[in-house]
Amino acid sequence: MDNPWKSIKLFEYESHMKLDTVMQLQTLNSMRKKQLNTYSVDNVMILGVAGGNGLEHIETEKYNTVYSVDINSKYFQEVRNRYNNLNNIMKCLCIDIISETDKLPSCDFIIANLLIEYIGYECFQTVVKQVKPKYVSCGIQININEEFVSDSPYFILLMD
Repeated sequence: MDNPWKSIKLFEYESHMKLDTVMQLQTLNSMRKKQLNTYSVDNVMILGVAGGNGLEHIETEKYNTVYSVDINSKYFQEVRNRYNNLNNIMKCLCIDIISETDKLPSCDFIIANLLIEYIGYECFQTVVKQVKPKYVSCGIQININEEFVSDSPYFILLMD
């Protein structure tokens, strides 16, 4: 079975994430700003970059390399269009981190928001061992209900 993230359209994903009832796009943007400005590092790896939410907070004079990693190669064109000021330092890596962990380069800092819930702790540990970062920052969704994905008009589209 192919990974469902390869077929989720970016517009539908981001539309769901920014709904007032979900508020994840807004929350993650604020988190990413803090994450990017907390550590003194030359490079960063953002796992599950999708459309690049929060990349506007990258200071080009601070970072030499920004690794944008996602399993959906279609997302990268939008990331490059939205953040063309980062094209000199951004490297887009289309990698399935579950099965292609060995393709990840070493990096000083990993950001993984809303990712561990999908790949599992063991896989994430494998990623960290491969990348060997100085710092790791993760945003993890804690579900108080049984539902993992918030209800929205995009739910059916996201799950197709």
